[in-house]
Amino acid sequence: MNRIGIDVGGTFTDVVLVDDASGQIWSTKVATTPADRVMGAMNGFRKILELSARDSSEVGFIGHGTTMATNMIVEGKGAKTALVTTAGFRDVLELRRLSRHDRADLYDLQFENPKPLVERRWRLEVNERMRHDGTVEVPLDLAQLRGLAERLADSDIEAVAICFLHSYVNPEHERAALQELRRLLPRCFITASHEVNPEMQEYERTSSTVMNALLGPVCGRYIHSFEAQLRAAGFAGELLFMQSNGGLASTKVVAAKPIVLLESGPAGGVSAAVRSSEQALLRGVLLGDMGGTTFDVSLVRESRPEIRTHGLLHTHAVRAPTIDIDSIGAGGGSIAWIDSGGGVHIGPESAAADPGPACYGRGGTRPTVTDCNLLLGYVDPDSFLGGEFKLDTAAALAAVETHLAKPLGVSVLEAAWTVRVVANALMAQAMRLMTVERGYDPRELAYMCYGGAGPVHAVDLAQELDIKEVIVPPLPGLFSAFGMIVADRQFDGQTAVETELEAVAPARIHAICAQLEQQARAAFGQEHAASGMKTIYRADCRYAGQPAAIAVDIPPELLHPDAPAELVAHIRQGFERNHKRMWNFIKSDQPIVLVNLRVQATVQTGWRGIVSQGTPAPAATRGRRERNVYVAGRMQSLPVHHRTHLAVDVPVAGPAIIEEQSSCIVFKVGQTARIDEVGNLRIAL
Repeated sequence: MNRIGIDVGGTFTDVVLVDDASGQIWSTKVATTPADRVMGAMNGFRKILELSARDSSEVGFIGHGTTMATNMIVEGKGAKTALVTTAGFRDVLELRRLSRHDRADLYDLQFENPKPLVERRWRLEVNERMRHDGTVEVPLDLAQLRGLAERLADSDIEAVAICFLHSYVNPEHERAALQELRRLLPRCFITASHEVNPEMQEYERTSSTVMNALLGPVCGRYIHSFEAQLRAAGFAGELLFMQSNGGLASTKVVAAKPIVLLESGPAGGVSAAVRSSEQALLRGVLLGDMGGTTFDVSLVRESRPEIRTHGLLHTHAVRAPTIDIDSIGAGGGSIAWIDSGGGVHIGPESAAADPGPACYGRGGTRPTVTDCNLLLGYVDPDSFLGGEFKLDTAAALAAVETHLAKPLGVSVLEAAWTVRVVANALMAQAMRLMTVERGYDPRELAYMCYGGAGPVHAVDLAQELDIKEVIVPPLPGLFSAFGMIVADRQFDGQTAVETELEAVAPARIHAICAQLEQQARAAFGQEHAASGMKTIYRADCRYAGQPAAIAVDIPPELLHPDAPAELVAHIRQGFERNHKRMWNFIKSDQPIVLVNLRVQATVQTGWRGIVSQGTPAPAATRGRRERNVYVAGRMQSLPVHHRTHLAVDVPVAGPAIIEEQSSCIVFKVGQTARIDEVGNLRIAL
């Protein structure tokens, strides 16, 4: 079978094809088309078929990831949405949760509250009330609900979010409202909080449900358009989408719950890193993905990514199981600028795909990180994207000279180096926050870098954190697309408990976990579930009075109908251990609350092969080409090696450059590079 991974990024759309039988891989990049992202994805699909001499009918699987959902929320371009909520709670979206989510702006005298996701006139109230224990206080007023539906039918509203008080305990009213509104408003996308985030805390649940509604119509149109065009082109295989949890899901699942697409693109790279760390037997890996617009940092331990269940997107709370990724605006296309005091800044504004960095020759005139790396010799103008895309050095020089060098009164090289230093400082700080702030020592980790610009900065960043090894996986510039091929199907489910841990019977924990397992089997379908579903159970716990919960893994051997008392003890001990690691204290006299029980279920569907490095070139041809690179304050001539010319476990001494189709890396005196047995480029610092 032939598999294709397609990752639609802000600047480029990356495409990878692998032949299961031979293990041979083809890859390409095409320009992202912001006006119609399906067009760019289809351009990539057709190009990879041409490169591999394959017919669309020979492709059995396509995995797809996109930044579209995130961009819609950040840019405020979601569907026009209404909120239907319990009487008295229409302003939850505006009141927010200041102490937790906006504390970074607490002392900002110019701070302005972010615009609510739904304007007030479309935040509609209905009489109903469910108590905290799930009993009904006020029945749902269906007549009033029908009146609201008539008002919505006469408007240009495209989506409706339903969020009733305490529906996570008893969703009876939400289910009834959902059924009635879908009957009365067939053209609208309608979603309810018990399906999106059945969890305590009203603001977060409302915000997440509204976000799902905002995304529904636009994502639905994208999904259906992409699938229709693939079918028209002769593709008859399975189309799956990358979720923010790092697993794949069907078009039906993501069309109904598009909030799972919010970190779809970056999650692909982490999924690929998980497979690479498994193959290379790495225990702890810090990941850095530097693309065109952002630098994304994440962590993989024991071949498992860190998962968070809540976070912020453009200041709005969102709850969905998501790979823990921190992003900053420091990509290759991030624009460098000078403030009124002469300070140099990077981003967050990006040149994106159009016009792109000045060196792309598409009309961009402002300097970017890529322009500076080109002038410093870290990027070769003639071998960018394997030589398919020639870079304009003169345009990059003009941009840096006009906007940076002359205002600063320095040379072009000094200005470009300053931009690189500032970019490295921003990225190193993000890496520290992902490790040190979470209780991990970066010196005990390897640094795996990917994205087209990731390896270009990798050695400097590793040295900043005293990391001893840099790993560049195969296909670094297309790693997220590769992740779409190696990822498995995944389902995440949860049930709210909100009870003191010591008061929860072990048998109840088992019963809830058994129900969650049945939900997973239903989501996968019997065919996939029967092929070997694996489950991981977790308990979310917190001390009574604390706002945030910490996840604890539950061993499957403790989950059975006669669950032993050790089950509760294990959860308590795991919570205290994790709390101690994160916050350096425990409170033995404080009750622990079991907030939620969760399941993460997977079915293995991803490719498990090893990427071939190709046939080593004759020794006499290695290192014969050289390139000038700005190192230690001056331009130096360094030997250039092509990655496919390197034999396994044959060391290459620095200083040198190793380049490949999608990226390159510069390493220094005293550092050594080698290709390992699973195809990773490993540099010992």
